[in-house]
Amino acid sequence: MVGRVSFTLPRTTVAPRFGIERLIVNESHSNPHNNVRRNVLNQSLDDDPWLGTLERFPTVYHARASWLYDINTESLQKAIFAGLRSLAQEKKPLEITVADIPGYQPGGVVFKFGVGNKDGFDILDDKEVERVIHRIEEKGTFRTLDLVFHLHYSLDDGKRHKVHQDQYLARLSFQPGRVELLLHHLKGVRRIAPDELVRILLSATNHELGQSKYPELELESLSST
Repeated sequence: MVGRVSFTLPRTTVAPRFGIERLIVNESHSNPHNNVRRNVLNQSLDDDPWLGTLERFPTVYHARASWLYDINTESLQKAIFAGLRSLAQEKKPLEITVADIPGYQPGGVVFKFGVGNKDGFDILDDKEVERVIHRIEEKGTFRTLDLVFHLHYSLDDGKRHKVHQDQYLARLSFQPGRVELLLHHLKGVRRIAPDELVRILLSATNHELGQSKYPELELESLSST
């Protein structure tokens, strides 16, 4: 199954409401037999033409970046998804301020991701990564890829604190040898700034490329507001 999330966005940038949570993959997706799994994946792809892309994306951007690459686009997109899964599996140390404690406190951030699908996002767990990779292999690479980043912060003191989270929307547009990234800050206080988030994604992708002995991405440009 694929989890589904929805958001309320500013009326001045996109349609005011994304889709509600729903299931879009047959339960047989988890069948251990490869031939059945492949048939289900193919059927889900045919029934899911919006996978990877939002119908409407914000027109206000809080960061813009471009990356240069010297490998085939399929390998790059697979590395991006591998980097996202790696980020989601670890807690990144971060000093945090909260209203009930003065000064900065030791804490961390946990990343959760989703991939665009017309009017919402599919939660990017291991099964969804498998489905997206299968889409790339069977249908070709994405020309545009829309993602959501949930940044969940916490303190290391074991106590409960009200800590505001951040949410970002990202659009990656792929051209031969070049990727353009647009970032929209949807919600939160920017504990991790837009330009820093771009660098985190770049670093995670380059780590996966290096693991596979591919040349790394080069940051061509980066600006933020």
